[in-house]
Amino acid sequence: MSADIDAILGTGVVARTETPVTGELYEQLRGEYDAIYLAIGAHAANSLGVPGEDAKGVLSAVELLRAMGDEEKLDLTGKRVIVVGGGNVAMDCTRTAKRLGAKEVKCVYRRRQKDMTALPEEVEGAIAENCEMVTMMAPVRVEKDAEGNVAALIVQPQIPGAYDRGRPRPVKAEREEVRMECDVIVAAIGQLVDSATFAERGVPISRRNLQSDAGCTVFGSEAVFAGGDAVSGPSTVIRAVEAGKTAAVNIDAYLGFRHVLPRPVDIPDAPRTSVGPCGRIDMSERSAAERADDFELMELCMTEQEAKQECSRCLRCDHHGLGAFLGGRDKKW
Repeated sequence: MSADIDAILGTGVVARTETPVTGELYEQLRGEYDAIYLAIGAHAANSLGVPGEDAKGVLSAVELLRAMGDEEKLDLTGKRVIVVGGGNVAMDCTRTAKRLGAKEVKCVYRRRQKDMTALPEEVEGAIAENCEMVTMMAPVRVEKDAEGNVAALIVQPQIPGAYDRGRPRPVKAEREEVRMECDVIVAAIGQLVDSATFAERGVPISRRNLQSDAGCTVFGSEAVFAGGDAVSGPSTVIRAVEAGKTAAVNIDAYLGFRHVLPRPVDIPDAPRTSVGPCGRIDMSERSAAERADDFELMELCMTEQEAKQECSRCLRCDHHGLGAFLGGRDKKW
């Protein structure tokens, strides 16, 4: 990460950190610069929306993982932790809590395990590290103790109902609520775009996301561009990178240029014939008992044989691919 940032700054880019973007600063920047690209991500936490979630010990996934990124690790030694959610962020929080010393970690999800949006290997990895998946349970309220600390999460059992967008909708089961004792609750049920400042300044917003066209131009503005999670909502790094490149080339055109980036390496021609399907290599990992107590790399390197085989599976999207960036590249960036 540091190397990537240094490479960018080495081109002459100026970074201003520790600078909250207020409405006044946004207007100032619009006056000082010919074009602006908004890529603020989705850093606001989605709340549980249940009574008692203001208890001490209720955290958001954003808080937990941001602290990790800032090297301010929370001490969860001996704590009983419940993570609410079923996506990759929930699995990240679940496995992180285990490494922060939690005595017990449970991931509570209102659907079936097979309906989780997290990658299967993330779920399997968490289970291997002795984290428990508690499915078909929907949070109802947070129970506090006399001092206002988390005492338990009360959940309502669910059953799978009719299909909705590819998954069965969870339906309240005719069963009693369940009390799950815990010391910490982490809400990992989605992230939101903190877009209020921009909405107040006329940037079009829909469901808290900034609105822009396929070229990343904000609707109703020629000089303001937006992309990444701020537009799509929480998504993949690949989509954010594509948006950044798309915005860059369109900002370049808006300013009256048509720059073509140099290509200092020779890229071999894409093969015209298919080599046929080939299975993907699964990365080998350190044992669950070993990796569950530290933050060292979990996956091991590929062997030379495995790396060569994976390279042969490349679909050459740089040549054949179609996308928002220049309509697909052909030896040109």
